[in-house]
Amino acid sequence: MRDAFTMRFRPDVAEFVQARAQAGNRSVTNFVETVLLREKARFEESQRQLTVQAATELLAHERHALIREPDESEAERIVRATLFGALLDHARHG
Repeated sequence: MRDAFTMRFRPDVAEFVQARAQAGNRSVTNFVETVLLREKARFEESQRQLTVQAATELLAHERHALIREPDESEAERIVRATLFGALLDHARHG
C-alpha cells in the first residue's frame, strides 16, 4: 500500500521533473520517488558508524612506518599511512 499526497512545484522545477521523467520513459511519480530513494540511501549511508578493531600490539605503538608498495607513489603511501593512523587512533580512543 502506498501513501498519496499532493506536491506543488515552482513552474521551472515542474518542467524539469516532467522532462526528466518523460526522457526516462517513466511517470512523474516514479521519477520523484526514485530521486527521493537515492537521497534516502545517501542519508542512511552518512549515518552509518564505523567500528574499528585492531590487535593490541598495533594499538601499543603511537607511530607506524608503513612501507611503500612497489606500485605505489610516495603521495599514495602518505595517504594510506594517514588513513591507517586515523583508524588506529579511532580504535584507541573511540
